[in-house]
Amino acid sequence: METTVVKGFKVLENLVASQGSLSLTEIASQCGISKSNAHRLLGTLEACGYVRRATDSRNYELTLRIWEMGQRVYSLVDLRTVAVPHLRALAAETEETVHLSVLDNNGVLYLDKVDSIHAVRTYVNVGDRAPAYCSATGKAMLAFSPDHVVEAVGATIEPITPLTVRSAAELRAHLDLIRERGFARTGGEWRPGVLGFAAPIKSPSGRLLGAIGVAGPEERMRQSEEALFVAALFRAVERIERDLGFSAETATAGDAAPPRKAPGRGGAAAGKRGAQGGPPG
Repeated sequence: METTVVKGFKVLENLVASQGSLSLTEIASQCGISKSNAHRLLGTLEACGYVRRATDSRNYELTLRIWEMGQRVYSLVDLRTVAVPHLRALAAETEETVHLSVLDNNGVLYLDKVDSIHAVRTYVNVGDRAPAYCSATGKAMLAFSPDHVVEAVGATIEPITPLTVRSAAELRAHLDLIRERGFARTGGEWRPGVLGFAAPIKSPSGRLLGAIGVAGPEERMRQSEEALFVAALFRAVERIERDLGFSAETATAGDAAPPRKAPGRGGAAAGKRGAQGGPPG
């Protein structure tokens, strides 16, 4: 491994994490290199346009070159392409229907899905839509969306089943809990008899990219530990985020999202049993 290149990336990552400018001494200390070494690396990075001297001090700060490169790479990344193998793995592990969703026009748009192996299962077609306020992936995404999006969705609430949220205030209370534990759970809110779990896919800065969910007939899914579905879901999300190039180290302390929390074994929330089938609940 070329150690000079590694050290150069350490300097860049350190400046990204600082969210500001740093002195030569600070950079050398935080990167574990000598001041002379840090000076040479910064000189090279400055010549290449990645680093500049702060106008009000002798400190170093990043230019927008890193952001420009990141935007170009991001535009080439297809969330669906990255997620597909992990959707298949999650479906194989849970034996239930798995789907990938994004928020579109304040509703849920299904980008892809892998059907359950069971004859009796939830049904959803790629390109289908669902209300964000009562579907698992919709609520998982709303919990990490800007307030104006939540407000707009809250204004569209209509009772679909007896278990659908009835008001924007009730929806916000649900979203608070989802943010706290990192996943959404719906039981019969969108389609009677359907139990669904979902978790958001986010960048290290907290930017929402989409969500994946697993759903099936409530009667069958209740025969397994809820925590097993949620743990499998979290693993799939983490692998997707990893393959998108994200990692825990990428986020700064201020950006880091709260940890995902799987429910205790045997945990269950309210949900009305009913007819099986229909889109993910």
